[in-house]
Amino acid sequence: CSNSTGVVLFLDDLQWADSSSLELMRFLVTDATLKHLLFIGSYRDNEVGSEHPLLECLNRIQRFGSAAVIKMHISNLDLASVSAFVSDALNTLPRATKSLSEVVLQKTGGNALFVKELLTSLRDEGLLRYSLSSRKWEWDIDSIRARTIANNVVGLMREKLLRLAPEVHEALKTAAAFGSHCHEEILKICDKDPNRLWSIVAALDVGVAEGLMVKMEGPTYHFSHDQIQSAAYMLIREPERESFHLRIGRSLWKQSSKEEMEAHLFVIVDQLHRGAGRMSDHDEKISLVKLSLVAAQKAAAMSAFLPASSYLRSGIALIVDDDWKWHRELVFDLYNSCAEMEYIIGKFDEVKVLLNEVIRRGRTLRETLRAHYTFVQSSGAQSNMTDAFGTAMMVLSELGESIPAEVTQAEVQQELMATHAVLRIKAEGDLLKLKTMSDIDKKEAMRFYNLLFVCAYNARMEHFPITVCNMLQLSLSYGVCKESAIAFGAYGVVLCGLGDIALGYRMGKVAVTFLERFRAQEYAPRIFVGLYSFINDWTDPIQSSLPFLKSNVDIGLSVGDNEYAMLSAQFYQGTSLGSGTPLGPLSEKMNKYANQMFELNQVWIHAMNKPLRQFALNLLGKSADPVKLVGDVMDEESMLDLSEEKGITSLRSVVYFYRMWLEVLFGKYELAAGTGAKNANISKENMSRFVLVANHAFYYGLAALVLARKQGRKKWDDTINVTMAQMKRWASSNPWNSQHKIELMSAEYAYLEGDINAACEAYDRAVVSAAEHRFLLEEA
Repeated sequence: CSNSTGVVLFLDDLQWADSSSLELMRFLVTDATLKHLLFIGSYRDNEVGSEHPLLECLNRIQRFGSAAVIKMHISNLDLASVSAFVSDALNTLPRATKSLSEVVLQKTGGNALFVKELLTSLRDEGLLRYSLSSRKWEWDIDSIRARTIANNVVGLMREKLLRLAPEVHEALKTAAAFGSHCHEEILKICDKDPNRLWSIVAALDVGVAEGLMVKMEGPTYHFSHDQIQSAAYMLIREPERESFHLRIGRSLWKQSSKEEMEAHLFVIVDQLHRGAGRMSDHDEKISLVKLSLVAAQKAAAMSAFLPASSYLRSGIALIVDDDWKWHRELVFDLYNSCAEMEYIIGKFDEVKVLLNEVIRRGRTLRETLRAHYTFVQSSGAQSNMTDAFGTAMMVLSELGESIPAEVTQAEVQQELMATHAVLRIKAEGDLLKLKTMSDIDKKEAMRFYNLLFVCAYNARMEHFPITVCNMLQLSLSYGVCKESAIAFGAYGVVLCGLGDIALGYRMGKVAVTFLERFRAQEYAPRIFVGLYSFINDWTDPIQSSLPFLKSNVDIGLSVGDNEYAMLSAQFYQGTSLGSGTPLGPLSEKMNKYANQMFELNQVWIHAMNKPLRQFALNLLGKSADPVKLVGDVMDEESMLDLSEEKGITSLRSVVYFYRMWLEVLFGKYELAAGTGAKNANISKENMSRFVLVANHAFYYGLAALVLARKQGRKKWDDTINVTMAQMKRWASSNPWNSQHKIELMSAEYAYLEGDINAACEAYDRAVVSAAEHRFLLEEA
């Protein structure tokens, strides 16, 4: 879509769309970046009940609010339309076809396809015929009125199909079993069955000649109308349908080569599952379970997580209690894989049921490790940080890793100093030459340490550096693995927070190198969050991180890491606010991302996002009190209570930060100073994220400077000195992001000192620097 070329996308029969197709439709329609897309969808409302997935999808689109939705109800043809249809078809004046049109309307109810097929049927039976002598169409209206026809178009089409040769309607039945279309390659595999008496492909070509099907590129056979497909499917007696699908599935399974099996795996598995109720041999069921697992893995690799979940659930339905004994590894893999897919698509209740079964059945830690891993992920996403942290700690203890439940600041410093001493003397090349980790327990420990990062960031910040140091020590002692990339990136984050920005930046580069060495694409979202949200902003223009954070949302979603995809969305918004992005367009994006967080059930990230959105609304004038984070999105007191209840200190810190920012902007300096004082641990509680830490010092310092003029310097000197010293240090290492800030603080300080000329010069330098570096809000 572009300004010069709009796109109209029309999808028919949405009542039959599967969940993946509906999800794709929803993402397209709600994508705020697609400005010139007109989407038209049609469905039969008589086939869509109140619980139908389509209605839920349409409701979600409307709740999202980014697309204008217009509903139109299309009725069947009325008498005037049927009369025009018949008149045109027979090339006869409408007044001459009036009686025929009335009968056709009476028998078809105005269904367009039914009208067409009834006329065709009347012609085939001689009740409607062309007279060569009179050179016009003639009909026996009394015989037509007396004729008994099927009461719907499917029935009428079924009667038509039955008049075809047996091999043709048998071929049509087979094609209908695949849906609205089927690939010729699939049908040719069926034709290889030695028990088959005639060629399906040859018979379907007769259907093409009769206008029942269309052969399109692929080559693929498409039914000319969905009702024709329904009629063909109705030729299979309902009690025989499962057996019919099973027969097709078995034939495809047996006759396919290895390459054909790979190419058509999803189709084959679908046919087998549709007939699985007729399977009596349990060994065959187990073989289908294995095939379902392969199909799910293939679908997941394509980021098709909903179909993957469907294949796994169908496989689970075939499992009996004894399989936990005789096919133990397979069943554990099946349940764990299903739990992982449900976690990705945000169905946490189902995740819990599946994991409980795995943990209950597991006899050893090794059998339950994968389930515990998913449990920690799931609990963290739902803000159950205590459960997530406790489980991860328990597993690490079982793996031989010692982490104290409580750590002191002295212990943290000791660990950091020991790790720092080892890494500072190692050249980057030495680190990259570290051997690959082979110890299985240590590799598992690295995976669970990786999970601790998010838990620690939100609820146990003192454990964050301990976790990082332990991972690095394991990497140095036992070799490196995929998770080592995350460890080096996280260590870079810690170093930047401690002020060693140069080494922190170097550790970020090492992390990317290990990511490439192990081809660990699944961890890319985590590495990039560290780089573009915590490390690079200390050295590079803050605006340069925005495109990387935005693209990291898509990377995370594509590999199934919804948590870090939504973290990227959260940090993208925070960085945008801190870099002066215009609020109008940004607010639309923020709403889009918030809805995405909600839809993906990323509860704690959705909560963390609320202060940002309310802050933007306050600046846009959409709140009763501009300095309180109270409005359509949130109530600050409720959010602070939630932070206390869940133990999420970073949430409390973010609420205080955005409230203080508003208080400074609207001139409530005493309130701002009070809020700033409450947020004294902002650096610790947010891992020294630049956009929070630097702006906290900036606005807190400005408030103190103003109050020093009003109330005297004694109370505010310490705050002024500390914040200005911080800003000077940051401006020396990254003038792009901080020079205008220290210039403005220096102007206020000169004004406080009574040096008006120096203040004016500093004000001018601040304005020029902010404009040059595109910090629009701070320029103002």
